[in-house]
Amino acid sequence: MTAATDRQDETQAHIREIAAAALSDLDRANSIASLALSKGLRHPAFHSTRALWFQRQNRHAEAVAEFEQAVAIAPRDVNLLTALGASLVRLNRLSEGIAAFDAAIAVAPARSQTYYNKGCALAAVGEQGAALRCYERTIALQPNHADALSTLAATAARNGETKKARAFADRALRARPGDPTAVIALAMSDLHAREFARAEQRLDAFLAEMRAKDQTRALALGLLGDALDGQDRTAAAFEAYSEKNRILRGLHKVRFGGTARPLNFVERLTGYVEQAAPGRWNKARSSSALPRSQQHVFLLGFMRSGTTLLEQVLASHPDVEDLEERETLRELSAVYLGSAAGLKELSSLSEPLLDRARDNYWQRVRAFGAKPEGKIFVDKQPFNTLNLFLIARLFPDAKIVFAVRDPRDVVLSCFRRHLEVKPTTFEMLTLTDAARFYDRVMHLAEIYRSTLPLDLLECRYEHLVSDFESCVRSTCAFIGMNWNEAMRDFDRSTRERVVRSPSAHQVRLGLYSQAIGQWRRYEKELSPIIPFLQPWIERFGYPLH
Repeated sequence: MTAATDRQDETQAHIREIAAAALSDLDRANSIASLALSKGLRHPAFHSTRALWFQRQNRHAEAVAEFEQAVAIAPRDVNLLTALGASLVRLNRLSEGIAAFDAAIAVAPARSQTYYNKGCALAAVGEQGAALRCYERTIALQPNHADALSTLAATAARNGETKKARAFADRALRARPGDPTAVIALAMSDLHAREFARAEQRLDAFLAEMRAKDQTRALALGLLGDALDGQDRTAAAFEAYSEKNRILRGLHKVRFGGTARPLNFVERLTGYVEQAAPGRWNKARSSSALPRSQQHVFLLGFMRSGTTLLEQVLASHPDVEDLEERETLRELSAVYLGSAAGLKELSSLSEPLLDRARDNYWQRVRAFGAKPEGKIFVDKQPFNTLNLFLIARLFPDAKIVFAVRDPRDVVLSCFRRHLEVKPTTFEMLTLTDAARFYDRVMHLAEIYRSTLPLDLLECRYEHLVSDFESCVRSTCAFIGMNWNEAMRDFDRSTRERVVRSPSAHQVRLGLYSQAIGQWRRYEKELSPIIPFLQPWIERFGYPLH
């Protein structure tokens, strides 16, 4: 018997031992796999076993490294490629995860779960259309795939497609009775159909069966708040919204509740800006070496101030290319706005370095899929308000459209809506934090507006809704584009586009005035935060009562 045969027999013996231990004792299986590798034996099962053990320890980077070694040995193993993709997604290495799923699909194109996993990863990077196609492919291959069916139901419900949502949800519940995502989709469909009592009944029953205080419970509570609000039971609605936010705050406090909170960043940045006296610099010249678009527009303000509505109106114009809520300035902001030294450096950057920074911006714009050449390019990101110092320095000829809405409606909407929790939206989980954050952002914006050479137009949500054509024509004139009749039917084109904002459903409904003055119905609940908002209520000219 040769040495190679001995090693092969030893490898197979260890694989059998791992298989016997793996289901009941993963620690022992990992020890066996580690021992085999220490002997110099090679087999993908050894690496995949260690990867699974690392996953159980929440050591996902080490799990990825083990799966990569397993795939290097067996590059066409579908299970390994799929597991590698899932681990990469857990590390938020989404594009690499998608590539691993694609490799698995190339080997086994009829495997439904891989399409579902890829769809989830695509959704996480904002590629909603491609994600939907993956979910649809999943159920074409496996018609009773409960996860894909419920995800399609939830997506349709968010888009206001109630008939489609109910059909997918019913199928999901047949495949998996009690599926939470499907129940949530049905409740959302009830709300869109204004069947508020039915939604309340459905959600009450759902919540009564739930014990965990998790994301799903928080979402259900938010929807229950909407059902109660629809019946004008505002006190009970406010309590449901508050409980939703208490759960979310508890879940995310460790990640977002420390000293790195955006509120603290805004206060530090305000101090830097006040020291830097930006009004003293000379306006940077535009770089003719970097032609990108006919016109460059930053649409900003504060979230829930009408930026999505105005962006979708502008995007319906054939000459406009838009980019919705992407962090195009994140890297540059970290370098130049994170310290007084960075701000000072930005103030004195040479033209070659400014051009390099501009190139960084345009590369990110293209990486997000936008094609600005020859177009009027609209970069819509409400919290680019914080980056106005940077914008003024890099893009002195850019047009700034600053969205404004009654501060009480803004803060109430931020508090009520179920927003993806990230650093900025963590500030919205209590009314006081939301009001303080609004106050600090507007204070910084006021400093920028009074000291920077900004070409800025203020656009009021209430004006946009009440006198649509006049407001849009004024905005077009400011930007330097002509009115186009397609803009009047923006809601029709919006139904055909993927809108990433939480306002997507409202925008698809077209113009409606119900959102104006909602704060009056919650005046009692809002009374403690009015001192934070009153300066801005007065500054923007809204009535105090």
